[in-house]
Parts: sequence; C-alpha cells; structure tokens
Amino acid sequence: MRSALCGVLLYGLAFQAAAQEREVTFEEPQPVAVTGFAVGRADYDRVLRANTFAAGKIGVSLFKPVGDAYLFAQLTTALEGGEASTEIDNLLVSWTPQRANRWTLAFGRFDAPIGFERDDEPLNLVATNSFNFTYARPVKLTGVQLHYAASPRLDLWAAAANGWDVTVDNNRGKTALARAQWIPIPWVTLGVTGVYGPERDSTDAHQRSLLSSDLTIDRGPVILGAELNLGREQNPGGNLTWRGGAATVFVRLARGLGLAARYDQMEDTDGLLSGTPQILRSVTVGPMWYFSSAREGIFSNIEHTRFHLPQVALRAALRAEWSTQPSFPDATGALQGSDTKGVLELVYIF
Repeated sequence: MRSALCGVLLYGLAFQAAAQEREVTFEEPQPVAVTGFAVGRADYDRVLRANTFAAGKIGVSLFKPVGDAYLFAQLTTALEGGEASTEIDNLLVSWTPQRANRWTLAFGRFDAPIGFERDDEPLNLVATNSFNFTYARPVKLTGVQLHYAASPRLDLWAAAANGWDVTVDNNRGKTALARAQWIPIPWVTLGVTGVYGPERDSTDAHQRSLLSSDLTIDRGPVILGAELNLGREQNPGGNLTWRGGAATVFVRLARGLGLAARYDQMEDTDGLLSGTPQILRSVTVGPMWYFSSAREGIFSNIEHTRFHLPQVALRAALRAEWSTQPSFPDATGALQGSDTKGVLELVYIF
C-alpha cells in the first residue's frame, strides 16, 4: 500500500510538471551565503593632538552560485570625516564554462588584482594602509575581466575598466589591465601587472601607464609581501612620473600572536598623485592578537598565503610618517613635515 501511494504521488508530480512544461527536481536550491566583517578603532594623531574611538566600518557580502556562474556583492558602510556613507564596494557576476573551466569571465566592480595590500581590513596584516596603496596604483576597478588558469602555477588576467577607482567613467576612454602571476615554488608567488589608459576628467589625453610587480613569500612562521610601482602620465611639457614600493613582514610568534612591520616609500616628485611634489615615507610596526578561525568564504585567507583569517583579531600599530615637503596638517591647520600615529583596531568576521 505504501509503495502504491508513493507511486501515485510521484506520478501526480510528474503530470503537473509536464502540464507546466518544467522539469521536476528534488534537489534543494543552493542558499545565498552571507558573510561580512565589522571594524572598531581607536586612533591617536600627534600632530593633530587628537584621539578618538570609532565604530569605523561594517561590510556585508552575499554569494550566490547559479550553475556555472555566481554572484558576489558587498555593501560597505564606513565612517569617514565624522560622517557615515554606504557604497557598493564589490558587485561581481562571474561565469566559468563547464567545458572550458580554465576560463572565467567576470563583470562588475572588483578589487584591482595588483599588489599585496587590499581594501578590506580583514585581508591585511597591518592596521593602516601604505602611501603606495593610497596613491601609486588603483584599488578598485569597474568593468570586465577575463581570467585564464594556464597551469597550476601560472594565471593570466586581462581587464577593461572605467578608470582608477571610479564607478562611472570620467572620460570617453577605457583603462586596460594585463597581469601574469607565477608560482615558481609552492611558497613563493610573483606577479607583474601593466595598466594603461586616460585618467583625467573630461579628456582622453594624458594617457597614464603603470608597471607594478608584487612578491609574496609564505615560509614557516614568516610572511613577506612586497610591491613596486612605476608610473608616468603623458604631458605636453614633459611626462609626469612617480615610483614607490612597500614591504610588509609578519612573524607568527606564538599561537594567536604575531608581529607585523611595514616600510613604505612613495616618490611623487611631480605632485601628480598627491597634489604636492614630495617623497612620502612611513614605518609601521605593531602586534596582532587573534582568536578562533573564520569560516570558509571570501574572507578566508590572506591572498597567496596559507594564513587563515581569524574570526577575531586585535591589532595595534605605531606609525611614523615623513615627507620632504610639509604635508601633514596640525591642530591649527599649518602643515608639518612629519607625524606619528597610533591605532588600536578590532576586526570581527561573521
């Protein structure tokens, strides 16, 4: 009797599906994965004579696979200048054909595949960003990118985007990017990226070019991440150039304890990127206490390393910065040639 009843029910489902011209499946649809992070900070600035607490940032990410494609989106609310703003930090539709799974085509807003540092705090080992990250290269791109896994050790990228860190194109031209990434041995990753295109408002002239290389070493308790940026922009009176580099070292001292240090130098001698002809330098050092492990997902590992992101991390940093020109405003608005900052940052991944 039970077998007959089951047969009747299955026949009824099949008949209803045929009437509606759709396929019956007993597989549950894949759910939307929700992840994210929250950041709280305490900052001290010697030149400004200021100290403050801040509930600085919260990011919520959505991941939804659909067959050979997936959707990834991230909304980030950040406090800057005393005001909170929300933006679409990432929005990516990615497709990997089943019969050509070495190729991936993606469209949307994404992190530029350049360098070691990233925009989101959980993906960095130091509580502040370098001058190179701020000025010398793009952080976000909006456009289309093509990725090809040529072998387990070699990856290639090509992209066409609106421009450096802009959501809507500020001129009629597009910015092109090409990248090659090689893993010569399992614990070393080398990358070379070229970027070319117009970046000024309302003009396709003044083409800007950038050559960027990065190196990541993950060996035992030590992680080293370094990048070098060389750029120029065409100008009738002579090309405007800049160059810079940053190196970050992280050492695991014990279970749940590490020490990070970074040296950063950005030479903007024509004042193209920072607005002042100057050489900027910074040294940052500080410990990290971390607990538990974040679940798998977009916030899982420091890129190109085996360091699994902690669910809770408390990072302290002391940063000294210098410039060859007065560039750091003090409490009166006057510019100073150096500054010292302290940061205590709590990062939670959910």
